[in-house]
Amino acid sequence: MTKKLNKHPPPNMANLIIKPVETSQELSDAQEVRHQVFIEEQGIKREVEFDGLDQNSDHLIAYNNNIPVGTARIRYKNDVQAKLERMAVLKPYRGRGIGKGIAKASLKLAETKGTLEVVLNAQQSARGFYEKLGFQQEGVPFEEAGIPHIAMTKKL
Repeated sequence: MTKKLNKHPPPNMANLIIKPVETSQELSDAQEVRHQVFIEEQGIKREVEFDGLDQNSDHLIAYNNNIPVGTARIRYKNDVQAKLERMAVLKPYRGRGIGKGIAKASLKLAETKGTLEVVLNAQQSARGFYEKLGFQQEGVPFEEAGIPHIAMTKKL
């Protein structure tokens, strides 16, 4: 996982595709986005980011001109609750609606599987982003992987 995906400025976003991960290549692309955002950019340890739960989760991948630029993971906690995790967009592509698109696609996918509630642990800096999507803060801030977070919930 050493190839860099964000060497060039983002081209026209009209070629953006957000889809469920269906192949091992798409999963690898999603993991590379996470590697760049969480490990390289934010300094999270590899063993924390890649926690062994990927194989039993759904993933979404965003491609722009066939370049992987964003991802998210949905882990089903029980029959009615899912956890949205590992949401990441490469730095040059942020602020263009990709994260919002990934989050909405994730919620829709979870809903098709019978999920009634989605929970997440948002980085404090992203709390407002999730509030705009209808998530509500639960409890008090806490630290996860050395970064301040807040638990959030959304009923579907």
